[in-house]
Amino acid sequence: MIPSSSIPAVFIFSFVVGFGAVISPGPVSVAIVSQSPRRGWFTGPLVATGHSLLELLIVILIAFGLSAGLAHPTIQTVIALLGGALLTWMGAKMAWDSWRKKIGLPGKNSELGNMTSRQLVSLGMVATVSNPFWYAWWVTVAAGYLTQARALGVAALIAFYLGHISADFAWDTTLSTIVASGRRWITDGIYRGLIFVAGVFLIYLGFVFLTQGILSLS
Repeated sequence: MIPSSSIPAVFIFSFVVGFGAVISPGPVSVAIVSQSPRRGWFTGPLVATGHSLLELLIVILIAFGLSAGLAHPTIQTVIALLGGALLTWMGAKMAWDSWRKKIGLPGKNSELGNMTSRQLVSLGMVATVSNPFWYAWWVTVAAGYLTQARALGVAALIAFYLGHISADFAWDTTLSTIVASGRRWITDGIYRGLIFVAGVFLIYLGFVFLTQGILSLS
């Protein structure tokens, strides 16, 4: 449930939820790691820019173009149940994989050549649309939050979007800086710890969503 106390609270909530999703390894992370040794720390912000442009589009579509349908009680129940299941599954997988030491910082090897700044922005967009989880996240979990934010006003919608992409920029910049500096700032163990904590938090959010969906059914 999005906090309704203040716009900064919406921003912080969105940042925390977004951070839990963004640190999970995926196409965007691989794109950043593959180019950071060549282009340096600025790879992260450039890739995040392409990613955030697509997310602005989907926020507009969901918040305005699809808002009427999403506001229907039946759709809200479906979103709550599917979003809760997705969050729980994602969080459990992140926590379990980190506990079993099955994940670590992505490697630097890539067949991609040196790319220009514009190409890196485009790479962020391509990496985003190639991730099936991105669609599932926005249609279920984020759609529910966006509907709540829209009820609080346009300012809350903007705060939610800015909070979410701030998490993207923060982690993507951190990741590219780590790789560009030779991974001196973080070890696989620290990275797995971040994934584990984020996974537990997503499990909690998943149970909140599932509880809302089950209560609406009853």
